[in-house]
Amino acid sequence: MTDPTTQSKDEQSGSRIGRLRASMLGTPEMCIERGYLLTRSYQETESHPSIIRRARALEKIVTEISILIEEDQLLAGVATSKKRGGPIIPEIYWDWYLKERESISTREWDRFQPLTDAEKEKMEMFLPYWQGRSLYDKWRPTIPGHSEQYFFKTFLPATPISNMHQAHTCPEYERVLKLGYKGLLREVESRLERMDPSKPENIEKMLFYRAAGITLKASMAFIKRYAALAEKMAGEERSPERRAELKRMAGTCEWISEHPARNFYDALQLIWLTYIVIINENWGPGQSFGRLDQILIDYYQNDIDAGALTRNDAKSLLAMFFVKLNGLTTPFCDDYVRGQPGFAMLSCITIGGIDASGKSAVNDLSFLFLEAEEAVGLTCEEIVVRVHKNTPEAFLMRACKVARNLRGKIKFVGDEAIIPQLLKDGKPADYARDYVIAGCFIPVIPGRSHDYAGDFLNLAAVVELALNNGYSRITGEKLGPQTGDPGMFTSFDDVWEALKKQIAFQIHEMIPIRISYANIFAAYCQYPFTSCFYESCVEKGVDWSNGGTAPHNTFVIWIAGTADAGDSLAGLKKTVFDDGKITMTQLIAALDDNFEAHEDVQHLLSAAPKFGNDIDYVDDIVNDIIKFTNGEASKYTSCEGAVSNIAAGTTTTFLPFGYMVGALPNGRKKSEPLADGGISPAQGRNISGPTSTMRSALKVDGLNMTGGSVLNMRFNRSALKNGDKMHKFAALLRTYFENGGHLVQFNVTDSATFRAAQKNPGRYRDLLVRVATYSAYFVDLPKELQDDIIARTEFRDI
Repeated sequence: MTDPTTQSKDEQSGSRIGRLRASMLGTPEMCIERGYLLTRSYQETESHPSIIRRARALEKIVTEISILIEEDQLLAGVATSKKRGGPIIPEIYWDWYLKERESISTREWDRFQPLTDAEKEKMEMFLPYWQGRSLYDKWRPTIPGHSEQYFFKTFLPATPISNMHQAHTCPEYERVLKLGYKGLLREVESRLERMDPSKPENIEKMLFYRAAGITLKASMAFIKRYAALAEKMAGEERSPERRAELKRMAGTCEWISEHPARNFYDALQLIWLTYIVIINENWGPGQSFGRLDQILIDYYQNDIDAGALTRNDAKSLLAMFFVKLNGLTTPFCDDYVRGQPGFAMLSCITIGGIDASGKSAVNDLSFLFLEAEEAVGLTCEEIVVRVHKNTPEAFLMRACKVARNLRGKIKFVGDEAIIPQLLKDGKPADYARDYVIAGCFIPVIPGRSHDYAGDFLNLAAVVELALNNGYSRITGEKLGPQTGDPGMFTSFDDVWEALKKQIAFQIHEMIPIRISYANIFAAYCQYPFTSCFYESCVEKGVDWSNGGTAPHNTFVIWIAGTADAGDSLAGLKKTVFDDGKITMTQLIAALDDNFEAHEDVQHLLSAAPKFGNDIDYVDDIVNDIIKFTNGEASKYTSCEGAVSNIAAGTTTTFLPFGYMVGALPNGRKKSEPLADGGISPAQGRNISGPTSTMRSALKVDGLNMTGGSVLNMRFNRSALKNGDKMHKFAALLRTYFENGGHLVQFNVTDSATFRAAQKNPGRYRDLLVRVATYSAYFVDLPKELQDDIIARTEFRDI
């Protein structure tokens, strides 16, 4: 990809960003230092309380891990010992690293560079310590036996099986920008001093404040390490220009290690170094930076007004910040990465939207973030654009153009939908107006709420169980209650009642699993540093993992296969009960035989109404499924009273979940992929144009999906080729959001280009694609996923 920066003050700055960007396109390395240092700390603190062990482990990591300052960079700090690397996270799930230490460099997707013999020997030395001590080892025995049989079959727990921390969160970075680390430390130390140790309820609070103090001091020491390194490098640097940059870096790091940010450069550097400490405590995809255009605007404007910063300088710093984000990856085991390939980190930055008074919050930095993203366009930084009825047309158009130029790499979300959803879940109005997106699509309140990433429920599998008396057609296992011989169903109501019983059963079985892993995190994997960026956690003396943000907690169930389920019920209803073209016995026989020798039945089902074409017949059924599922989920609360809600979002579980499901009454054959997204139509079924697709999505009541929803759409590049078409595209987006759309994202690449990339991947190394709710390089994806993306409807006009 050619660097499209057009406002550089000279060619040198443009080439600098280009060189930094190019350094992120290679195969990442595995960093074993974090895992080794964490293990050493745990071995040294066997007798200490859990939260103190967590604090000491973070302290050891950030004060002893190798650090480096990359050539050309103006921002100090790397999250691992590698320029682009992923850490070992043994405290969550340990043994796969040993089992796959050879194959991780040769597997089909998400490869890492080969480990050295010394690294492999070191892994063999420290990883076995975690046998019986990792969260996975502690969690698995807590699962009730009657729930364990559904593991990976009709639902999929998100953590800790995924070998990552809870992650999906958004700390309040303004706290450290305004108070500085000394101020944060004074706050926790003063609260500790005021604690009366004779009161039993204060013991855990005192441990929390002690742990928080340890981590804050460790972060200060970590930043000072970079001050010293930059000073040392400056003394050895021959170039006067680079020496001056390193001297400035050293002085900035020395200052922000203790004090509040003074200017734009201080603030950006402080946010980045703080993020490194947060993610080393809480590593995994989905860490959000919040509304950086709002957080940084005063620093930016003051510097601009004082003549201390130019607009181009600010854009270059933001571009370097984006490059930095791409230095982080999360290594996943082979079984997990098959469901989410592409090195997704989902480092979201939310821009635009409204302010606390309800007015447009768009400012000059909002535009600069878009411009910097256009100049970088890598995979890990996720720019999320909040759209509302008063979004300035110039800003919306700029965001649409960047999305087009980066082949769809911008997420768009709607204030008119999300703010009411948050209000329904109990968030105050001022909190709701300040929402951001964390991870794939989760609306969270920076520094206020803890919204647990969801477990996945496979609604397509639930339809199968309802039409097979609770048994899987793929494995023959009993995975749900016996809801009757479907051949004996005499009305659509019989089908609907069977489906409801299956949904209710599956959700009931999910609850113990999610409660058990939330409890395991709260007991053994606290986050005292992250908690310092949540005001209520500090006020209460309660960790973020243990209800410190209550009552602003939610626990979401993510549903997959929504369109497949709706299309299947619509096909069955239309073909069997409304038109009487086949009987239930014929339908079940065709499903049992995977439509072999039943092509006539498959044709009838395929011709039935499909979601995504603005047809009430099927759209209403999809809405009914969502409404009932949400009603069942809302019956339950989780740890510390967390509200249960649902979200229509799949990441890439539509592939592995598809493997588990037999033939369906929408004409789909067994083990084929399910519909992508959450309220996205099934691949190639939305044939009536983009407006009809959006109208179908809008009929699904967003107040029954307060955890979020995802609509994926694909346009041929010619559909957005000129100004008139771009204005139509922006108008389409605005209309969608004004009428209650939650999230929509796009691929803007034609099928011919994708197929050319399959044949000649070396020529298309830089081809971005919106996979699900994350972006990746098309050539890094397995062919099955590539083919699925190509199969999605490609709109050639607005």
